[in-house]
Amino acid sequence: MLFSKLFSISAVVAASLVGGAVADKHNTCACNIIDNYNWRMTTKACDRYNEKGHPGGKVKYDTPSGMCMGDGEGNYVMGKEWEAACREAGDSGFACADGVGTCFQEDDSKVRGTCPGASWD
Repeated sequence: MLFSKLFSISAVVAASLVGGAVADKHNTCACNIIDNYNWRMTTKACDRYNEKGHPGGKVKYDTPSGMCMGDGEGNYVMGKEWEAACREAGDSGFACADGVGTCFQEDDSKVRGTCPGASWD
């Protein structure tokens, strides 16, 4: 009985890890600094993401939602590449909240790409 419960838990954990690693395509993504959404960094990351020419196609910043999203049918955001774009935006700089100058977040451990909603592989 104990073995079957442990096996069931292990199977669920393994399945969730595999699904998370494989399912990396998303409709929308944003950048966070220490769990706080940052639209200025998100807009810059959208630009960076497009510069790289990822297989998912072009993305655009959607002002009403505050998210970066696939620009047209069949385009999507790839999660790992998106997080890299957020970190690049933090390193290279983005508009400051007060509208004056350029702000940076060079500590990559504080920058996260977040992609809410469904994902697929």
